[in-house]
Amino acid sequence: MTTAFDIYQANLDAVSNAILTGDLPRLRRHVAIPIMLYGPASEVVVSSIEEMEILIADYRQELIAKGFTSYTRTCLSARFQAGRRDMILGRHSTLILAGRAEIMPAFDVDMALMRIDGAWKAIWQQVVTGDAPIEFLAADITEAQKKAHAAMGTERSKVR
Repeated sequence: MTTAFDIYQANLDAVSNAILTGDLPRLRRHVAIPIMLYGPASEVVVSSIEEMEILIADYRQELIAKGFTSYTRTCLSARFQAGRRDMILGRHSTLILAGRAEIMPAFDVDMALMRIDGAWKAIWQQVVTGDAPIEFLAADITEAQKKAHAAMGTERSKVR
């Protein structure tokens, strides 16, 4: 049987390669829609393929502007969720290089994978390094969701 660690690392490798090469169809095979993403200063629920493509394009452009040549994510821990064989919770470290030089210090991310239609897909990610020097969330999507949440909060308060 394949271990939670092996499954988690295989997902990391596939998504890292897809980001490095810009292979969005491959990325979509390993990431669920919707997916919840939490960065050091923002959060977003990516609810469509179009949003995912915008997010990855923005993130990739940021990396390209910094000259990235390597995008490596390494599993630090992974385990099946208690009582479930269809969910894995883990933590990994992300290292982004330009040649041999770090573009930024490595940062850690917690992630949940779920087996959906026979494939392991990321459903949730949170950067856990508080001072991570990267914001991987598309600003326009994040801002639109903040405004929507604020509007919903205003409407809820009127009902009460």
